[in-house]
Amino acid sequence: MPPTQQIQPNSKQSGLTLIEGIFAVLILASCVIGVATLYTQRQNIVRGGRLHERAVQLAQEMAGQIRSDTNTRRNYETVLGANCDPKAAKPSTATSIVACWQDKVEQDLTNGSARISLDRTTLPAQYVIIVSWSEPRTGTASYVLRVAQSAATTDSVAAHAAG
Repeated sequence: MPPTQQIQPNSKQSGLTLIEGIFAVLILASCVIGVATLYTQRQNIVRGGRLHERAVQLAQEMAGQIRSDTNTRRNYETVLGANCDPKAAKPSTATSIVACWQDKVEQDLTNGSARISLDRTTLPAQYVIIVSWSEPRTGTASYVLRVAQSAATTDSVAAHAAG
């Protein structure tokens, strides 16, 4: 009869225990969540940058309109209640130009709004163009641009205000 072998318990284990497996899954899940959070934050920053860039473009577009206008009697200040006439091929009055530009700001920017005021405390007087919008997760942001009036425009505005 062959000698009987006794099986001795092996004290070394191979494989993972249940607790080790749970910890491994938790670590992996936290890494995936971290990467997803970074990706989302990056997307928000990129989107916010695009909105800021578009706001700058819109403000500069209006500044260019003001600078290039040879009609010294036009006043580009925002008028409450003014509307853009979508049927007109090209707006002819400063009020309609500003109203159409404001409509464009509202369409192009998230919760976009714009206004123009004339600062007569500076010489020459300056138009203050403010474009505002909503940034993702951070709230409202604004871009402000000042545009000096030409001397002729300043004189006509002062004469119009005095008369």
